[in-house]
Amino acid sequence: MQPINTTRASQSSSESGKLPYGQRLEDVAAERLADMEKDSPVPAEELQLDRYGLPLVPQPSRFKDDPLNWPPWLKWAVLIQVSFMAFLGPFNAAVVNPSLVLLGQAFHEPTNIVVYNTTIAIITGGLASFIWAPLTNVYGRRPITILSQLCAILGNIGSARSTTFSALLGARAVTGIGMAGMMSVGTACVNDMFFMHERGEKTGVYTIFVTNGGHIAFLGGGFLAQKAGWAWDFYLPAVITSCSMIFAIFLFPETLFSRHPQFLSDRKMERTYRDMLFNLKGNLVPQRRLQAQDFLTSFYMLKYPSISLCFWYYTWSWTFVNILPAISMAKLYTDVYHLKSGIIGLCIGVPLTIGSLLGELSAGRLSDYIMSRLAKRRNDVRKPEHRLYLTPLGAAFMPAGMIVFGICVQKHAMFVVPLVGLAISAFGLQITSTCLYSYVSDCYKPQTPESAVLMNLGRGLSFVIGFFGLPYAERVGYHWGWTTFALILLVFYIPVLMLMRYGEMWRKSLGPPEFHQYI
Repeated sequence: MQPINTTRASQSSSESGKLPYGQRLEDVAAERLADMEKDSPVPAEELQLDRYGLPLVPQPSRFKDDPLNWPPWLKWAVLIQVSFMAFLGPFNAAVVNPSLVLLGQAFHEPTNIVVYNTTIAIITGGLASFIWAPLTNVYGRRPITILSQLCAILGNIGSARSTTFSALLGARAVTGIGMAGMMSVGTACVNDMFFMHERGEKTGVYTIFVTNGGHIAFLGGGFLAQKAGWAWDFYLPAVITSCSMIFAIFLFPETLFSRHPQFLSDRKMERTYRDMLFNLKGNLVPQRRLQAQDFLTSFYMLKYPSISLCFWYYTWSWTFVNILPAISMAKLYTDVYHLKSGIIGLCIGVPLTIGSLLGELSAGRLSDYIMSRLAKRRNDVRKPEHRLYLTPLGAAFMPAGMIVFGICVQKHAMFVVPLVGLAISAFGLQITSTCLYSYVSDCYKPQTPESAVLMNLGRGLSFVIGFFGLPYAERVGYHWGWTTFALILLVFYIPVLMLMRYGEMWRKSLGPPEFHQYI
């Protein structure tokens, strides 16, 4: 990739009319050139440009071991691996859910108590992310990834071999800690390897894996427990995670790379592929040291309404639409429809998977279309808040699907009918998730890992529904229980509406965060 004169390339791009989302070339070029001149040692006239004739963000260095300069096959190999690891996070947590009744019988505990094995994995997974993420920024993505996978493997084996319920809870906590590390590296690796104009597609790949990990787990978990015993619901993820770790040992080079101008100017040697795999010291960023404040940067992002309000709404959306069915379906479909765990797993996994896949297809295409049309109407200026204009669709479908599910279960409709409600709510959740992830990334791109940790925490906090969700619904009736939760979720959408109106003003008044400028 040769340096190109920015003026000549800009003129060429303007003539061709190829601009992202209808943006004005002079606006985008000025913004990106300002960033490059501030952070890059490369003179402005030698900046490397993207296909639109705009400066690449970030600018690649001259070194072949810079992840931005890796061949496409290697970037995709790492992307698929980190996406699959993120898939394994919810998969590890949820694979036992269709078998909760069997698990309760084995440990002589009621279903509403044995569900805490999933709860403890979810909450430890959410909290441990705050520890893993700073470690990945200092010691590298690769060693933390392998260590977390090993942690998840040991936790699953311990769960399978537990003889008491307290031992099971302890082993599941270890599994949750490992899950958190596996899910902490994905967005960081995407930012390490891909330029800004490539990240939308690559983040979409990652998001599909994250969303469907738990859904796929439901499909086989129940049948596996029926045929081989509940322990195999823990042995199976241990085996799959072990295979993932073996691939990572040989096909997951370190993606952490410093872009500090002084570091790049002083650097003399390039790492070989073997070095990026096994030379831990050579992969460290010299100027970075782990500090206590590094564990608080994610919390620091909560001061920005664009982050905190999205975090709030995403947490409750995930809780009511994804986690509530996961922890309640085993009991509901056993008591109401007298189904076995294998069929129950299908009843959970199939509608949630179909709904989320359809939602992702709709969210991506509609979001791009809305962004382009709104930009054209507003002087060709693309704003992050335009991403939120699709969220009313998700905000309508999620409560609607929840109400359909609750009423159909209460009326003892044919067991397939409530599943339509699950699919409708999952459709809305996927649209909401895609829009919110894209929005927080558009607002604060350098701090995307911290935003992702907060979203992961939101999924972890969803454990609270296990304490009151099903007991409340059983007391007032499933139709009133699920309708109550649907109305709560509808009210919690109000902050997102406020972001659509005031988000840009709030962002400008607070200014951007200043940390993580060179990684």
